[in-house]
Amino acid sequence: MTIDARPLASSLLTPAGLQSAAAELRAQSPDEILAWTLRAFPGRTAVTVSFGGPGVALAYMASRIEPSTPIVFLDTGFLFPETYALRDEFVRRYGINLVEYKPLSDPGPLYETDTDGCCAIRKVEPMQRALGDFDAWVSGVRRDQGPTRANTDVVEHHVIDGRPLAKVYPLAYWSRGQIWSYLLDNGIPYNPLLDQGYSSIGCWPCTRATRAGEDERAGRWAGTGKTECGLHTFTSIERSTPTGGAT
Repeated sequence: MTIDARPLASSLLTPAGLQSAAAELRAQSPDEILAWTLRAFPGRTAVTVSFGGPGVALAYMASRIEPSTPIVFLDTGFLFPETYALRDEFVRRYGINLVEYKPLSDPGPLYETDTDGCCAIRKVEPMQRALGDFDAWVSGVRRDQGPTRANTDVVEHHVIDGRPLAKVYPLAYWSRGQIWSYLLDNGIPYNPLLDQGYSSIGCWPCTRATRAGEDERAGRWAGTGKTECGLHTFTSIERSTPTGGAT
């Protein structure tokens, strides 16, 4: 099935428009969802990849569909050496169009006293800056990653600084096992820490290996009650009502 993505992006960037697209795209493969997004928002789509988890599948897909797609990488300054090495391997192997963003200032070991403040400086502000150039943001968030992500849809209408943004999650309905099968079947490199008990990888001061029976993201900010860095909470979602208004 091919979804017609020829309408202007402005006509799609409404709660009703993106909800309608989501309803048709849920049954499509991640490759097809990503391809639709790149057609619907040509030159205005960014794919964020952390090179920590199996979401690297998105960078591979983008390299096959449209190699010029901007692959946004947030360099916090506190990533594992294995993460930087994998980033470089993807650039060499697949020729991805890597676009890096770094924090405007170095708050030092702020993570020791204020993890939210540290994430705001090292991740959220750089992402806000990056999104100024895009109408669609593609991310590797999945529904099975934990309770805070269980209602994620493949396409959502969000608002950032008063302007609309299409947030696209091609992997939303895939399980972790499905992504691993995709990586292995296609010979796609992945972060070696994933073979050492790390199921979700962020900055080294705030990441530990997970234990048997724990949620995938339990190793992030362990013992603090924190579950999200803020990247997927600083935009606000809007949905249309049956009469067409936004809620």
